Amino acid sequence: MKNIIVRSLLLLGVVALTVTGCNTNTDVNSGEVTLTDVIQTSGQLASGSSFTLSGSSTSTTTNGPGSPHGPGGGTHKGPGGPGGREGFLMGTSLLAPSDDLLAIIDAESAGDFRGLRMHEMSGAKVTNYDAAGNVITLSPPEQNSGGPEGCSFSGKQFPKFDSLLSKVARTVVDFGTGVTSTHGTSSITRSGKITVTRSGDSTTKTETITFESYQVNGASIAGTKTRVSMFDTLGGLGSSSTNVTNGKIIFSDGTAATWTSSKQRKSSITLDANNKPASGQIVTDGSTNVIATDGSVIFSNTITKSLVENVACGREHHGPVSGTVGTVFKTDTVSIDFGDGSCSNSTVTVTLNGVVTTKTIGQ
Repeated sequence: MKNIIVRSLLLLGVVALTVTGCNTNTDVNSGEVTLTDVIQTSGQLASGSSFTLSGSSTSTTTNGPGSPHGPGGGTHKGPGGPGGREGFLMGTSLLAPSDDLLAIIDAESAGDFRGLRMHEMSGAKVTNYDAAGNVITLSPPEQNSGGPEGCSFSGKQFPKFDSLLSKVARTVVDFGTGVTSTHGTSSITRSGKITVTRSGDSTTKTETITFESYQVNGASIAGTKTRVSMFDTLGGLGSSSTNVTNGKIIFSDGTAATWTSSKQRKSSITLDANNKPASGQIVTDGSTNVIATDGSVIFSNTITKSLVENVACGREHHGPVSGTVGTVFKTDTVSIDFGDGSCSNSTVTVTLNGVVTTKTIGQ
């Protein structure tokens, strides 16, 4: 846990915090493991938390260099279907069974803590500026202070991180003319810039994320992501609303698609005497749609029942304890039911193209 926190901060661009697929697409119908990768990825994108599902590429990897818990964030080899496609885990616990899904992950994660870690790990130059335009370097919070994943200002869940980011008015993630990150037999090439601007006060923050000539493995991403976060610092209540406008993805094969996304997050957090989250919950709703110009669905991800995380579960259950997510990825339909709300429950119900099965959810 300690190493994950330190890496999360350093990879936000903080060097002592400066704040901050593959070339061949795999047919997602190739097998249960690849479909499980898709539902694991969609569940993580929807909830903003990281977890693994048994039967995914992640669950086949052991610790060590190149593994999810070893140096470098890890590459996961799963069956992957014809061609032996590898899944990706680049310090973000997000798998990319195809280049199309990789582009969607990049778009959805841009500006989040997870996205900043992923991009720093991939070789981007991350520069942070204060309100006066000065480049700033900040010291990270002490170890074991936690940190958000698929969000940023956390609404008192991670107060030290919130305080840190409040000093940063603008973050520029720059891949220049192209940076290639290689993991095993897989590689990701990114180019262009992502800029995050921040404004507001202690009760309301606005973040705006924009793309400048940004590409990942030949897919171009454009649009503006806006997140407005509000906090009741005394009551421990927080909320955020994230929306994408003018979103567009042109995939490497030339397919053009509109990208729309809307997510709402509410948190109610109680801190202990050490200022660490002790109890409370985080509730997330929303949907993401990537629709080709001919009307066909490339990716549709909808929270059909609010996702609930129980802060008191801690490491016992990392990820939602209840809620459902439904996903359409091209010709496949998958869904996940996170369970009965208890911290001790480790079984989730997954439906892959109409076939119902159970999986074990892990860290």
